[in-house]
Amino acid sequence: MNLRDNGLFKFDYQFPVYNFFFPTRGKRVSDENINDILGRSNFRINSRALYFHIPFCETICSFCPFTRGAYKDHDIVDKYVNALIKEIEIKSKINDYFSIPVKSIFFGGGTPSLLSPDNMIKIGEAIKKYFLLSKDCEFSFEIEIKSLSFDKVAAMKEMGVTHPRFGLQTFDSNWRKLFNLTSTYEQINFAADLLNKNFKTVLFDILYGMNGQDEEELIRDLEKAIALGTSNIDIYPIDNVMTQAKLHKAIRDRGLPLTTATRKFSMNMLIDSYMRSKGFMPHNGHGYVRVDEVDQSVVTNKYSFIYHEHVYGYSDHDLHGVGVNAVSSIREHTITNTSSRQNYINSMMNGKIPMTINKHSKILDEMKALIMRLPYHGEVEKSKIDMINIPLSLQEKISQLKSHKLITEDKERFYLTKLGWYWYTNIMFWLMPESEQIAMKHFVAKHLNTEGKFIAKKELIYV
Repeated sequence: MNLRDNGLFKFDYQFPVYNFFFPTRGKRVSDENINDILGRSNFRINSRALYFHIPFCETICSFCPFTRGAYKDHDIVDKYVNALIKEIEIKSKINDYFSIPVKSIFFGGGTPSLLSPDNMIKIGEAIKKYFLLSKDCEFSFEIEIKSLSFDKVAAMKEMGVTHPRFGLQTFDSNWRKLFNLTSTYEQINFAADLLNKNFKTVLFDILYGMNGQDEEELIRDLEKAIALGTSNIDIYPIDNVMTQAKLHKAIRDRGLPLTTATRKFSMNMLIDSYMRSKGFMPHNGHGYVRVDEVDQSVVTNKYSFIYHEHVYGYSDHDLHGVGVNAVSSIREHTITNTSSRQNYINSMMNGKIPMTINKHSKILDEMKALIMRLPYHGEVEKSKIDMINIPLSLQEKISQLKSHKLITEDKERFYLTKLGWYWYTNIMFWLMPESEQIAMKHFVAKHLNTEGKFIAKKELIYV
């Protein structure tokens, strides 16, 4: 990937994955070291986030890249909940989780709302028992619309949920069929109304840039999305690297025209202008929040997604994951739980957490704020980064971004410019060390080698 001068187009191609962890590489170490690693994980940490993965789905959406699977009966869900709580108990014996305040909790999947109210309350009680939660702890909980009920909303509130999130993706009937989205428009409206009445912050996702989608269809989706009255809307470009092969085939079979990289870029500009005209402002690279007054800021400071401040944040913010395929990002280590649901349940019942542990250089934790937080959240405080020890290669890249007017700086902070905001994903990838870039390229190649998947050059290469 090359940085270049061509007006709006600052890079020669679009990196085709929009959300990723950093660091991705590291030396594999034995899981026998987990006691030492977790036991030291509070050192120089001031803020913590928790992630809980619920890997069950009633229907499998064709665009979804996450670890999930169907289930036959609720017995397996109950067993999984017991395994989750067992993992919490094991880790709590190793680490003092009352030393660091938890400022954000995220339940993702899969479909967390497939949990029964009793399941939810049981996990919520374990969280309160074993972790120190900040008074204003952000608590996100993903919902599949068909599984929402009054009882589950009550259970979410008892758990402490503050930020319910539901998957909508599009209102277009053709794309809903292609995505295997089976909830009705009546169910969508019911969910939005019920959640708006019970929570101050309610979020859902919209996808754009699908092959064959035009700007008129996009605006119709945004109009209907805004009309639901939620506080937040997250608007993502579709990630064709990660979508399922059967979706690629369905699109080809219908002869839908390609959405080029250039057109997808212009759609993002249109989205930003339209959302601002409707009283929303971006708070990061893809999230929009309703505001009382729209201004010319690149991102608003009226709202921040605290969970992503830990995923894409400073070195004194860490993330501890629980459940199948959950990732823990702690100083000098990335820990990934097994992706096998049955292996996870069996191992946890035997008192062992099935995981892989990778160790990386501690300077990468310092670099993360520049590589990830700056492009994603729009600014970083220099005093929170060990700037003296940041590698010269990264400092030189920061200087190049300044010369291309993608970032600015003052004595205290680096800031993303409006032009830089359009390129936040590419900036994150471009700032990475070469070894990390190679690992990400291998990741993309592996997924594109899946039989039935195809991405054309025009989807990646800019004018």
